[in-house]
Amino acid sequence: MLLGEILRLASQRNPRKTAIISGESKISYADYDDQANRFANFLLKMDLHVGDRVASVLYNTPEYGITHFGNARAGSILVHISPMYAAPAIAHILDRTRPRVIVADIGVAAKLDQIRDELGFVEHIIFVGDDFTETLNKHPTTDPQLNLDPNAPVAMTFTGGTTGEPKGAVVSHNARYVSAWTTALEHQITGADIAGVVTPMFHAVSLMIWYQATVMAGCTSVMFRKWDAPDFIQKTEQNKISTVFMVPVQVRDLLKSDAFDQNRLATLENIGVGGAMTPEGLIEECRRALPHCGYTDHYGQSETGPLTILKPWETETHKGTIGRAATGVDIRLVDEEGNPVPPGTIGELTSRGPFLMEGYFDNDAETKHYFRKNDGWGWSGDLAIMDKDGFIKLVGRSKEMIISGGINIYPREIEVVLESHPSVEECTVFGVPDDKWGEALIAYVIENGNPPTTEDELTQFCGEQLARYKRPRTVIFVPEIPKTPSGKIQKPLLKKAYLEGKILP
Repeated sequence: MLLGEILRLASQRNPRKTAIISGESKISYADYDDQANRFANFLLKMDLHVGDRVASVLYNTPEYGITHFGNARAGSILVHISPMYAAPAIAHILDRTRPRVIVADIGVAAKLDQIRDELGFVEHIIFVGDDFTETLNKHPTTDPQLNLDPNAPVAMTFTGGTTGEPKGAVVSHNARYVSAWTTALEHQITGADIAGVVTPMFHAVSLMIWYQATVMAGCTSVMFRKWDAPDFIQKTEQNKISTVFMVPVQVRDLLKSDAFDQNRLATLENIGVGGAMTPEGLIEECRRALPHCGYTDHYGQSETGPLTILKPWETETHKGTIGRAATGVDIRLVDEEGNPVPPGTIGELTSRGPFLMEGYFDNDAETKHYFRKNDGWGWSGDLAIMDKDGFIKLVGRSKEMIISGGINIYPREIEVVLESHPSVEECTVFGVPDDKWGEALIAYVIENGNPPTTEDELTQFCGEQLARYKRPRTVIFVPEIPKTPSGKIQKPLLKKAYLEGKILP
């Protein structure tokens, strides 16, 4: 299937239904579909060819969806760039991908002005909040109906960069159609839902996983330009939001907000969570605060879409896991040679299916490494253990494995123990060079406001539950831990700063 068909079919089923609520404005499915066609025709009028790049530097707005679906109908590849990036980072991605058109929020105009001399390959910049609507209104609402290949590339999103420079994962129409279908099924999204869109749409998990699923199901979606917990509470009460997808830090913000009121969130039936590891205890905290609401844990990657699902009724019996393979997803854990490992044994999580990316843009070496056996299986880089019932527990990234005294140590094991301490809200563990042991463990910890703890207490706490060599050598208390927009902790940044004698943030 083609990605642009998701919106067309939803509009065909229910043209007069409200598709998007954004602030005080509303747009029907019919108007949404027309605007996507206008954008596609705008691109085709510029003589863009199949496979040419278009870049978006946008916040969550209806225009993002119009750009996304319109680009798909024109056959071009949409390069999703965070509007929160500094001008040099935006310039770097633009130079790598060479888009002919940029669609940007007027709020980032100043950043683009800083780098305009470097954008000689760009033929047109259109700004949301300025000339976007005026430009589109010059073009017809007819569907271009191009004869596109469902397996052709349609979008490029950048990995979180937790282990190095972000890579552009290129995905096909069909891959993201399949991912949207899987998400709608596993999160039990229906046309009766009012869906919150609170995670940044430039990230794959928000736009091409969650949001596309809500359009496929025919939901009314409430878009939030930027995350703000009190605003979410107010708009949930006002619009009767019933389902939402968040990253874990947003769930924490919601539960800790001074505006939090269970009664004002009474319509909320399911919170889907993913994009980053769910901290130990967060699910239980959410269940206590919102007992009427389900909590669906979701694991996936920019390269794959959703891979595993932990259903609300499984959160108690399978704590600490990311659930089982999602419907239609083939998963196996393998050793370094690609041989499946038995239950209870650590292996790298690999997957196979029509949802997999085409490869990394202009990066053959990394693409070959991801599909290293050339047998259709993609290697996630995540190390995990699967039990005999298929439930999977992540233990860390393969590149984050710490070797101390010749023994493999997986940071996630230590993080889970630290997160279970009553005074710890969040933490991360990474390794640094050590003359004696090879590597030593460093822990960054955020306290939660309960009676304060100490480094000695936390070290002893770890020693009571872990082998001696797994205790952190140093525990550092910090007010926050740097993360990517999807909520993943930036361990390389922390490690580099630590080795330079700095403490971030």
